[in-house]
Amino acid sequence: MKRLPIPGLLLAAALSCMPLAHGAPALPAVPLLIGDTLDELGRQRPMPEVKRKLLDAVARELGVTFAPRTYPWARAERYAIDGVGLVYGLPKTADRLRALRYSDTASHNSLWLVTRSDATFPFNRLDDLRGKTVGTVRGYSYGLEFDSARGKLFRTDEDISSRGTRLTRLMLKRVDVVLLFQPDGLSAKDLEDSIRGFMASRLPAIGAAANTGFSVLPRPLSTDSGQFFAIARSKDDGIIDRINAALARIHKREEDARRLRPPN
Repeated sequence: MKRLPIPGLLLAAALSCMPLAHGAPALPAVPLLIGDTLDELGRQRPMPEVKRKLLDAVARELGVTFAPRTYPWARAERYAIDGVGLVYGLPKTADRLRALRYSDTASHNSLWLVTRSDATFPFNRLDDLRGKTVGTVRGYSYGLEFDSARGKLFRTDEDISSRGTRLTRLMLKRVDVVLLFQPDGLSAKDLEDSIRGFMASRLPAIGAAANTGFSVLPRPLSTDSGQFFAIARSKDDGIIDRINAALARIHKREEDARRLRPPN
Protein backbone atom coordinates (compact mmCIF):
# COMPACT_ATOMS: atom_id res chain seq x y z
CA MET A 1 0.00 0.00 0.00
CA LYS A 2 1.33 3.43 -0.89
CA ARG A 3 2.05 5.49 2.21
CA LEU A 4 1.01 9.07 2.60
CA PRO A 5 3.58 11.87 2.74
CA ILE A 6 3.19 12.73 6.43
CA PRO A 7 4.16 14.72 8.63
CA GLY A 8 1.88 17.63 8.17
CA LEU A 9 -1.23 15.48 7.78
CA LEU A 10 -3.71 18.32 7.85
CA LEU A 11 -1.36 20.76 6.15
CA ALA A 12 -0.53 18.33 3.36
CA ALA A 13 -4.20 17.62 2.85
CA ALA A 14 -5.00 21.31 2.72
CA LEU A 15 -2.26 22.06 0.21
CA SER A 16 -3.53 19.30 -2.04
CA CYS A 17 -7.02 20.82 -2.30
CA MET A 18 -8.09 22.23 -5.62
CA PRO A 19 -10.83 24.83 -6.07
CA LEU A 20 -14.22 23.59 -7.19
CA ALA A 21 -15.78 24.79 -10.42
CA HIS A 22 -17.61 27.64 -8.66
CA GLY A 23 -14.52 28.81 -6.79
CA ALA A 24 -15.27 27.21 -3.41
CA PRO A 25 -12.26 25.24 -2.10
CA ALA A 26 -12.69 21.53 -1.50
CA LEU A 27 -12.27 20.42 2.10
CA PRO A 28 -9.03 18.58 2.83
CA ALA A 29 -9.52 14.80 2.86
CA VAL A 30 -7.76 13.08 5.76
CA PRO A 31 -7.35 9.27 5.60
CA LEU A 32 -8.91 7.51 8.57
CA LEU A 33 -8.17 3.82 9.21
CA ILE A 34 -11.09 1.86 10.69
CA GLY A 35 -11.57 -1.82 11.43
CA ASP A 36 -13.94 -3.47 9.01
CA THR A 37 -17.43 -4.69 9.92
CA LEU A 38 -18.57 -7.43 7.58
CA ASP A 39 -21.75 -9.32 6.85
CA GLU A 40 -21.91 -13.09 6.46
CA LEU A 41 -20.79 -12.82 2.82
CA GLY A 42 -17.73 -10.77 3.70
CA ARG A 43 -19.22 -7.51 2.42
CA GLN A 44 -18.62 -4.25 4.26
CA ARG A 45 -21.60 -3.22 6.38
CA PRO A 46 -22.63 0.46 6.50
CA MET A 47 -21.06 2.50 9.26
CA PRO A 48 -23.34 2.71 12.33
CA GLU A 49 -25.15 6.03 12.45
CA VAL A 50 -23.83 6.96 15.89
CA LYS A 51 -20.24 6.54 14.69
CA ARG A 52 -20.85 8.37 11.43
CA LYS A 53 -22.39 11.34 13.27
CA LEU A 54 -19.40 11.56 15.61
CA LEU A 55 -16.85 11.41 12.79
CA ASP A 56 -18.80 13.99 10.79
CA ALA A 57 -18.92 16.31 13.82
CA VAL A 58 -15.16 16.02 14.43
CA ALA A 59 -14.42 16.57 10.72
CA ARG A 60 -16.56 19.74 10.69
CA GLU A 61 -14.71 21.08 13.71
CA LEU A 62 -11.37 20.42 12.00
CA GLY A 63 -12.51 21.80 8.64
CA VAL A 64 -11.71 18.54 6.83
CA THR A 65 -13.45 15.46 5.54
CA PHE A 66 -12.46 12.00 6.73
CA ALA A 67 -11.75 9.42 4.04
CA PRO A 68 -12.42 6.10 5.83
CA ARG A 69 -10.27 3.13 4.83
CA THR A 70 -11.51 -0.14 6.31
CA TYR A 71 -9.26 -3.12 7.02
CA PRO A 72 -9.14 -6.11 9.35
CA TRP A 73 -8.09 -4.75 12.73
CA ALA A 74 -4.64 -6.34 12.69
CA ARG A 75 -3.86 -4.65 9.36
CA ALA A 76 -5.36 -1.32 10.44
CA GLU A 77 -3.12 -1.40 13.51
CA ARG A 78 -0.04 -2.19 11.41
CA TYR A 79 -0.76 0.64 8.97
CA ALA A 80 -1.35 3.08 11.83
CA ILE A 81 1.95 2.19 13.50
CA ASP A 82 3.67 2.50 10.11
CA GLY A 83 2.35 6.08 9.84
CA VAL A 84 -0.19 5.62 7.05
CA GLY A 85 -2.75 7.86 8.76
CA LEU A 86 -5.11 8.35 11.66
CA VAL A 87 -6.83 5.31 13.12
CA TYR A 88 -10.14 5.32 14.97
CA GLY A 89 -11.47 2.73 17.41
CA LEU A 90 -8.22 0.87 18.14
CA PRO A 91 -8.18 0.01 21.87
CA LYS A 92 -5.22 0.99 24.01
CA THR A 93 -2.58 -1.57 24.96
CA ALA A 94 0.87 -1.05 26.44
CA ASP A 95 2.56 -1.72 23.07
CA ARG A 96 0.21 0.58 21.17
CA LEU A 97 0.68 3.39 23.67
CA ARG A 98 4.41 3.25 23.00
CA ALA A 99 3.91 3.47 19.23
CA LEU A 100 0.83 5.68 18.92
CA ARG A 101 -0.36 8.93 20.41
CA TYR A 102 -4.00 8.65 21.43
CA SER A 103 -6.64 11.37 21.61
CA ASP A 104 -8.91 12.04 24.53
CA THR A 105 -11.96 9.80 24.68
CA ALA A 106 -14.20 10.43 21.67
CA SER A 107 -17.06 8.18 22.71
CA HIS A 108 -17.86 5.25 24.95
CA ASN A 109 -19.13 1.77 24.28
CA SER A 110 -20.43 -0.93 26.55
CA LEU A 111 -19.26 -4.47 25.85
CA TRP A 112 -22.19 -6.84 26.35
CA LEU A 113 -22.35 -10.62 26.60
CA VAL A 114 -24.95 -12.38 24.44
CA THR A 115 -25.99 -15.98 25.13
CA ARG A 116 -28.68 -18.37 23.99
CA SER A 117 -31.80 -17.90 26.11
CA ASP A 118 -31.55 -21.51 27.31
CA ALA A 119 -27.90 -21.12 28.35
CA THR A 120 -27.65 -17.91 30.36
CA PHE A 121 -25.35 -17.77 33.37
CA PRO A 122 -24.64 -15.34 36.21
CA PHE A 123 -21.98 -12.82 35.26
CA ASN A 124 -20.35 -10.35 37.63
CA ARG A 125 -16.64 -10.63 36.86
CA LEU A 126 -14.26 -12.06 34.30
CA ASP A 127 -13.81 -15.27 36.32
CA ASP A 128 -17.44 -16.14 35.54
CA LEU A 129 -16.30 -16.92 31.98
CA ARG A 130 -14.11 -19.76 33.25
CA GLY A 131 -14.24 -22.78 30.94
CA LYS A 132 -16.43 -21.08 28.36
CA THR A 133 -15.86 -20.42 24.66
CA VAL A 134 -16.24 -16.73 23.84
CA GLY A 135 -16.99 -15.49 20.33
CA THR A 136 -14.75 -12.52 19.44
CA VAL A 137 -13.59 -10.58 16.37
CA ARG A 138 -10.31 -11.79 14.93
CA GLY A 139 -7.43 -9.40 15.62
CA TYR A 140 -9.39 -7.19 18.04
CA SER A 141 -8.31 -6.41 21.60
CA TYR A 142 -10.94 -6.30 24.33
CA GLY A 143 -8.68 -4.78 26.96
CA LEU A 144 -5.61 -5.86 28.89
CA GLU A 145 -7.45 -7.95 31.50
CA PHE A 146 -9.51 -9.85 28.94
CA ASP A 147 -6.59 -10.41 26.57
CA SER A 148 -4.37 -11.77 29.34
CA ALA A 149 -7.05 -14.30 30.28
CA ARG A 150 -7.44 -15.70 26.75
CA GLY A 151 -6.47 -19.37 26.60
CA LYS A 152 -6.12 -19.54 30.38
CA LEU A 153 -9.45 -18.72 31.99
CA PHE A 154 -11.50 -19.26 28.83
CA ARG A 155 -10.93 -19.92 25.14
CA THR A 156 -11.88 -17.57 22.33
CA ASP A 157 -13.40 -18.42 18.98
CA GLU A 158 -12.08 -15.68 16.69
CA ASP A 159 -14.10 -14.96 13.57
CA ILE A 160 -14.54 -12.22 10.99
CA SER A 161 -16.20 -9.03 12.15
CA SER A 162 -19.64 -10.20 11.04
CA ARG A 163 -22.18 -9.88 13.82
CA GLY A 164 -24.54 -12.22 11.95
CA THR A 165 -21.90 -14.93 11.60
CA ARG A 166 -20.95 -14.85 15.28
CA LEU A 167 -24.56 -14.85 16.47
CA THR A 168 -25.29 -17.78 14.14
CA ARG A 169 -22.39 -19.69 15.69
CA LEU A 170 -23.92 -18.96 19.10
CA MET A 171 -27.26 -20.47 18.04
CA LEU A 172 -25.43 -23.53 16.67
CA LYS A 173 -23.67 -23.97 20.05
CA ARG A 174 -20.22 -23.45 18.58
CA VAL A 175 -19.64 -20.80 21.29
CA ASP A 176 -21.18 -20.17 24.70
CA VAL A 177 -21.26 -16.39 24.57
CA VAL A 178 -20.62 -13.62 22.03
CA LEU A 179 -19.18 -10.19 22.84
CA LEU A 180 -20.92 -7.22 21.20
CA PHE A 181 -20.20 -3.51 21.51
CA GLN A 182 -23.12 -1.14 21.95
CA PRO A 183 -23.03 2.66 22.31
CA ASP A 184 -23.01 3.61 25.98
CA GLY A 185 -26.39 4.63 27.35
CA LEU A 186 -28.31 1.85 25.58
CA SER A 187 -29.52 -0.98 27.80
CA ALA A 188 -29.31 -4.77 27.59
CA LYS A 189 -32.99 -4.76 26.56
CA ASP A 190 -32.20 -2.28 23.75
CA LEU A 191 -29.51 -4.64 22.45
CA GLU A 192 -31.78 -7.69 22.72
CA ASP A 193 -34.42 -5.92 20.63
CA SER A 194 -31.78 -4.90 18.10
CA ILE A 195 -30.44 -8.47 17.83
CA ARG A 196 -33.91 -9.95 17.33
CA GLY A 197 -34.64 -7.54 14.50
CA PHE A 198 -31.20 -8.01 12.96
CA MET A 199 -31.35 -11.82 13.07
CA ALA A 200 -35.04 -12.27 12.13
CA SER A 201 -34.32 -12.96 8.45
CA ARG A 202 -31.35 -15.19 9.28
CA LEU A 203 -32.98 -17.50 11.83
CA PRO A 204 -35.01 -19.68 9.39
CA ALA A 205 -31.78 -20.88 7.77
CA ILE A 206 -30.45 -21.97 11.17
CA GLY A 207 -33.38 -24.32 11.76
CA ALA A 208 -34.61 -25.65 15.09
CA ALA A 209 -31.47 -24.44 16.88
CA ALA A 210 -32.74 -20.88 16.52
CA ASN A 211 -35.88 -21.50 18.56
CA THR A 212 -34.17 -20.80 21.87
CA GLY A 213 -33.68 -17.08 21.14
CA PHE A 214 -31.07 -14.62 22.38
CA SER A 215 -30.43 -13.13 25.81
CA VAL A 216 -28.14 -10.27 26.76
CA LEU A 217 -26.71 -10.69 30.25
CA PRO A 218 -27.71 -7.76 32.48
CA ARG A 219 -24.17 -6.76 33.42
CA PRO A 220 -21.76 -5.76 30.61
CA LEU A 221 -18.19 -7.00 30.56
CA SER A 222 -17.00 -3.41 30.26
CA THR A 223 -19.03 -0.33 31.07
CA ASP A 224 -16.56 2.26 29.82
CA SER A 225 -14.69 1.07 26.78
CA GLY A 226 -13.37 4.26 25.25
CA GLN A 227 -13.09 4.95 21.53
CA PHE A 228 -10.12 7.07 20.48
CA PHE A 229 -8.34 8.57 17.51
CA ALA A 230 -4.64 7.75 17.32
CA ILE A 231 -1.63 8.35 15.10
CA ALA A 232 1.98 7.19 15.01
CA ARG A 233 3.93 9.28 17.51
CA SER A 234 6.48 10.23 14.85
CA LYS A 235 3.69 11.53 12.59
CA ASP A 236 1.76 13.65 15.06
CA ASP A 237 2.11 17.18 13.73
CA GLY A 238 -0.46 18.60 16.13
CA ILE A 239 -3.50 16.80 14.78
CA ILE A 240 -4.19 14.99 18.07
CA ASP A 241 -4.23 18.31 19.95
CA ARG A 242 -6.65 19.70 17.37
CA ILE A 243 -8.86 16.62 17.67
CA ASN A 244 -8.84 16.95 21.47
CA ALA A 245 -9.96 20.58 21.19
CA ALA A 246 -12.68 19.56 18.71
CA LEU A 247 -13.92 16.79 21.01
CA ALA A 248 -14.04 19.19 23.96
CA ARG A 249 -16.25 21.59 21.99
CA ILE A 250 -18.53 18.79 20.79
CA HIS A 251 -18.92 17.30 24.27
CA LYS A 252 -19.63 20.73 25.77
CA ARG A 253 -22.41 21.34 23.24
CA GLU A 254 -23.90 17.92 23.98
CA GLU A 255 -23.77 18.55 27.73
CA ASP A 256 -25.35 22.01 27.32
CA ALA A 257 -28.12 20.46 25.22
CA ARG A 258 -28.78 17.79 27.87
CA ARG A 259 -29.09 20.44 30.59
CA LEU A 260 -31.61 22.40 28.52
CA ARG A 261 -33.87 19.40 27.89
CA PRO A 262 -37.06 19.45 29.97
CA PRO A 263 -37.26 16.65 32.57
CA ASN A 264 -39.25 13.54 31.61
